[in-house]
Amino acid sequence: MTRIALVCSEPLRPRMAGIGIRYQELAHRLPRPGIEIVVVSAGELSQVPDLPAISDLRPFERGALATTLEDCDGVIAQGQLANDVLLEVPQLPCAIDLYDPWLVENLHYHETLGLDPYRNDHATWVLQLSRGDFFVCSSEEQRNFYLGLLTALGRVNPPRVAADPDLQSLIAIAPFGIPQQLPPHRPILESAPEGTRRLLFGGLYDWYDPWTLLDALALLEESNRDRLWQLLLVRNPNAEATPQQLFQQVEDWCREHGWWGSKVLAVDWVAFERRYDLLRDVDLMVTPHRPSLETRLSLRTRFLDAIAAGCPAVTTEGGAMSRWLQGFEAGWIVPPQDTEALAEALREALDDEEALERRSRGAERLRKEFAWERVLEPLVEFCRQPRRDANKEAFAFCPPTLSPPDPPAFRAKRWLRRKISPS
Repeated sequence: MTRIALVCSEPLRPRMAGIGIRYQELAHRLPRPGIEIVVVSAGELSQVPDLPAISDLRPFERGALATTLEDCDGVIAQGQLANDVLLEVPQLPCAIDLYDPWLVENLHYHETLGLDPYRNDHATWVLQLSRGDFFVCSSEEQRNFYLGLLTALGRVNPPRVAADPDLQSLIAIAPFGIPQQLPPHRPILESAPEGTRRLLFGGLYDWYDPWTLLDALALLEESNRDRLWQLLLVRNPNAEATPQQLFQQVEDWCREHGWWGSKVLAVDWVAFERRYDLLRDVDLMVTPHRPSLETRLSLRTRFLDAIAAGCPAVTTEGGAMSRWLQGFEAGWIVPPQDTEALAEALREALDDEEALERRSRGAERLRKEFAWERVLEPLVEFCRQPRRDANKEAFAFCPPTLSPPDPPAFRAKRWLRRKISPS
């Protein structure tokens, strides 16, 4: 039996975003095919949810990983902490989890955070893609994107292609999975007012498009003022690390229009094991997004959760998840920033029982495609036979990360913010 360490950059705790939940699930599911798991957490160990599968829990300590991982046969690492693994224990076979394209996500925050995140993220990707032994991602879209980067860094080379023409042993698809059975429903929300349909947006990030949704809901109001609805937004659990400018803008808009607190409500992020309960408390998941590179590359974990919970979904064209939803007729897909098309999809989702039933059947078919046992097959194979890439030392290289300095006005504002709030 092999022993594999799981190292995730998001601390494991009761309230987690998608990456933390992903590693909680890996810790829960990888032991089933006979793999011994060690969970290395960057947060307080007392905050890690108590799961029977997590029998070996260790703290992440920078500079001490050689000791922490000395009895492990391999490691699956994600995010910034994967840098430490690669630098401190280079002899250990390492699978780099690229499920979350965080460099692309963080590009949206440069006006708020400056260019430092880009410099750090770019250097991190160069390091990880040049030194990792195996890589997993969420979709064909992501795999093609990362293959381009791997080629530029020398990881796609003649010996590698000769041994594995399709490069599945270099990078494989291992997305988020869907449980085939959920625990009994324990409602989180109080009962909605009689006749009210609840729409769940979820967390607000800068690449989403709440404005087209608000305009579409205004159209629904104009056409039928007797239709009762509420839109639920979820507060981010990592607000200290994720700028919440868009959330505040939406709240301000809704207050101006008299919707905040009545038609548009904010709820707290729920504990990871209760996320399906929240989805079963609502009638519809609706999360449109703007056209962007992030949209093309992201899988949208929230829609997989919606499929698992039997919650119908409405979203925008673009990216792997909308392709899956459309191919299986498992949701409503509309053109980006098309208010009328979104309003019509909402009308059908809320009022047409036959259309709703058809999408439910499609969602059930799609659910089988994302069964955890199926999506984790590439990682299970790596865990059973952890391997180092014999060609990387001869071909891989790390180009420098270049970027201009932040503009003087931004540097002055940053200095002032730190002076006022040094914490």
